[in-house]
Amino acid sequence: MDMLSGSVTDFRLDSVQGWSIKPGNVVGEEQEPWGQCMDGSMLSGSGYYINPGRQHDFPFRLELSPKGLSYRLNPSTMEHPWHLTTDVSTAGDVLMDGVNGIGLDFDLDGSRIGRIDVTRQAVMEAPCRAFIPAFTALQGKRMKSTQYPDGYTFGNKTRKAVFYDKTRQAKAVKDVDVPPNVVRCELRLFRNRTIGHTGRGLGLGTFEDVKRIDADELQSRYMQQVEANVFRFGDGQQMTLDFNTEVELLQTLREQHERGAVDRYISMEGIESILNRFGDLTLFGEALQTAGYSERQARRHLNRIRQTLQTKAFIDRRRQTTSVASTIDLLRNTFTQ
Repeated sequence: MDMLSGSVTDFRLDSVQGWSIKPGNVVGEEQEPWGQCMDGSMLSGSGYYINPGRQHDFPFRLELSPKGLSYRLNPSTMEHPWHLTTDVSTAGDVLMDGVNGIGLDFDLDGSRIGRIDVTRQAVMEAPCRAFIPAFTALQGKRMKSTQYPDGYTFGNKTRKAVFYDKTRQAKAVKDVDVPPNVVRCELRLFRNRTIGHTGRGLGLGTFEDVKRIDADELQSRYMQQVEANVFRFGDGQQMTLDFNTEVELLQTLREQHERGAVDRYISMEGIESILNRFGDLTLFGEALQTAGYSERQARRHLNRIRQTLQTKAFIDRRRQTTSVASTIDLLRNTFTQ
């Protein structure tokens, strides 16, 4: 867990003394009050905040606004400069000890999660930038791709998958020594409705949900989201593909060579060419069924293709050669298995 933020609309605050005023207030303009502290002072204007490491030396950020109280913290950084943790209990205790010390109280467990970053990291044989050719061959599901000198991002308004060089980032930002070639794949989810959804998100709507989830279950949900949204060659329709033509070719081969039609098609086209043309194996499976194969037969062919891809990736590594298949296979195995 690399980042977590949440919010509540109900809170109790003794006094706003010691907080900074958020920008946005207009000089000379009367500020409408939207809350009251226990000492009788009014909360007004655009709001107030406490930054980490500034006021009170807190390792988290607090913000008050007409919408309520929000917090942002990094559970992993609270325990180690670059190691990762799935246990947010310690971070929650630190947060509540800190806010209680300044006369603030709220229901942390019931707070609604507005952003969550779930992360895996691994020591690779090369730095993150060496994998950029593989990233460019991928197409995130309804995501825009952005390339950086030391990383790559697939993202939209509700989710992002960020690959970056943790070794370089830790040294540059925190001046912390990290083993060479540590690459992170960070799944960032935004908006409570998305985060709490059991299909599109992680099923974690509140802080209590995050606190109670088993580490293995969290990892499983993370891997499912990364696999479904990132490790695919494209959406098919965005590639150069005449679906009906490919179906007709499969049908013709099936009529001529009923038992070996798919093998002949693969030998004619090449596995990587098929992946690039169809976008992913799911769409190729649909083409097989449209050509007359049963769901069971299509699934069997897809499993054989996946095994062949894995074998090709293994051979590429033994030959010390790099291909799109072997590089994507390495990244998928690292971050989704």
